[in-house]
Amino acid sequence: MKKWFACLAVAGLLFSAGVGVSHAESWYALDTDQYGRTGYIDNDSVDKNDARATLRLKIVDPNGDHSIYTMTFNRADKTVQLIDVATYNPQGYMIGSETLANTKVQIQDGSNLDRVYHLIW
Repeated sequence: MKKWFACLAVAGLLFSAGVGVSHAESWYALDTDQYGRTGYIDNDSVDKNDARATLRLKIVDPNGDHSIYTMTFNRADKTVQLIDVATYNPQGYMIGSETLANTKVQIQDGSNLDRVYHLIW
């Protein structure tokens, strides 16, 4: 009987300590631009092959607001297709979201997107 109560106590301790499902993301920090915005790539979201890569890119403004973009990079024509964006306040509450259509962008040499492109390939 004592072993039974000990097992229950250990199980209760583990669950109260937060052992369970975790949805943590693995953000890789990029450079900060001249406007004070810092970019991050969610390593857990990267899905790539030799031709394309889809990932989530977070841009954090100096005031703490941040936007998370889902985008697909095309290796052959060096473009990026923006798929959607969600914007959050500094406390992490979503303040807007949008599905983006027809937003294929040519990646310019030396740009922030060019740096991401070269990190991928």
